[in-house]
Amino acid sequence: MRFAVYLGYLAAFLTVASFVPQVIRTWRTKRTDALSIGTFALIITSSVAWITYGVLRHDVPVILTNSGLVVLNCAILVAKLRYS
Repeated sequence: MRFAVYLGYLAAFLTVASFVPQVIRTWRTKRTDALSIGTFALIITSSVAWITYGVLRHDVPVILTNSGLVVLNCAILVAKLRYS
């Protein structure tokens, strides 16, 4: 069981880390033409639903992963709204 918890934390870290390069690139280049507001709104909404699920299930990796995703995807959404 302990391995599963560590695996969950590793998966959470890797999932959130995978969005960091896109956030950095978006803010550096200020190029957001190809980004869809609807997609990021849907990703943020689904992540909030996953956070709620994680809280109800007391699943910390799910909460952490999706909290990180909300923050990073909001950063991309803000860039899209700001630079479009």
